[in-house]
Amino acid sequence: MLRINQPVYEAMLAHLQAVYPLEGCGLLGGVGDTAVRHTAVDNILRSPVAYEMDPTQQIRAMLELEAQGQEMLAIYHSHPAGPPHPSPTDVAQAYYPDAVYLIISLADRAQPVVGAFRIGNGRYTPIPLAIE
Repeated sequence: MLRINQPVYEAMLAHLQAVYPLEGCGLLGGVGDTAVRHTAVDNILRSPVAYEMDPTQQIRAMLELEAQGQEMLAIYHSHPAGPPHPSPTDVAQAYYPDAVYLIISLADRAQPVVGAFRIGNGRYTPIPLAIE
């Protein structure tokens, strides 16, 4: 289960809408199973079908979380025109097996759809998501 604080959820969606039609990406941090911090990270590929986090921004965000006694709970990115589940590339590039991966479909920008997954060993498993 991943719980996301409502303002964090809204900030994540606002970021993804702002970079549309490109894929947006970032991190959610918190304690336990509750995300209380959002950090947008630039997609250095600047692509509508792929993402790669800016490594300097990603490391900085992870260090800031650690300094605040939090951990990286989720990695998110959008699929501007695709479904809310991991692509084969997403599965192959899932380097953090302890993190939840959030895939946000913006195929209907007025109604974003969020999928939450654990990814490991070449497979993904949906997990429950609660916005609080």
